[in-house]
Amino acid sequence: MVIDIHRHFWRGNQRYYDAQASAEAPAPAKPDWETTAQEHAAEMDASGVDASAMLIADYGDRLGTAHFPIDQENWILAQAQERHPERIIAFYGIDPRRPGAPEKFERAIDEWGMNGIKLHATAGFFPHDRVCYPIYEICIKHDVPVLHHSGERFHPLLYSRFTHPLEFDQVAVDFPRLKMIMGHAGGQWWADCATIARTHENVVVDLAEWQSKLRDKPQETLAALDHMRNFLGAERILWGTDFPHMRQQMSLKDTVDIYRQLPALAREHGYRFTDSEVEAMLGGNAARILGRGA
Repeated sequence: MVIDIHRHFWRGNQRYYDAQASAEAPAPAKPDWETTAQEHAAEMDASGVDASAMLIADYGDRLGTAHFPIDQENWILAQAQERHPERIIAFYGIDPRRPGAPEKFERAIDEWGMNGIKLHATAGFFPHDRVCYPIYEICIKHDVPVLHHSGERFHPLLYSRFTHPLEFDQVAVDFPRLKMIMGHAGGQWWADCATIARTHENVVVDLAEWQSKLRDKPQETLAALDHMRNFLGAERILWGTDFPHMRQQMSLKDTVDIYRQLPALAREHGYRFTDSEVEAMLGGNAARILGRGA
């Protein structure tokens, strides 16, 4: 089984538009969610991906005017999951500072079957801010994970300082039963991320965006993956892509293939990964975290 634990339903330019520019020209048309869902399913079919956790990151007002209010965007993702229940694993997404955020999240679990939540603290809050704690309590109550963006920002209007791996240590201490997924494995701060995760058994990491690093800098990237595997065990490393954004750098099929070829690639550079470790990372670990049969 192959499960992408970190995929977004929309690209950034499908979600936001430049409000200043739209004053002079019509705003671009809203994307059609049904077509988008079908395209995702078709791409997974062609690439050997069984299912994908679809995420929505709520950046509030940081990135401009959104095509859809965040409540509607979450509803759309729930509908996409209903249309493609075997392929789309919907995660809720909201800035915890929004009024009623915990209640909306829990209602989405109960009524829509949401499978977890994505928090993107680069919008301007720390993951250990007390406003987040009711969200974590709901995750524990329903046995669903929280997937955090960890690592540097990806946009000039967002803040990196809120998502350094050290900022997640307090959350893991205060909520030892919380299933925490550290998105991007901390990015450029991957060693700090591995250090934090090592001391907290409830923390796992995902490899979203690491596929192009593995292709372009295999020796350096294999050294990092070997370090994380030795620190955490392969069972705490999850495969993710950060598609559709990453499609411009590498196809989904090539992303799957480069990890399937990891044992051979590792041997070329003096490292060792087994086929069983790769299978666990590609899907078995995610299935366990999500409570699905592998």
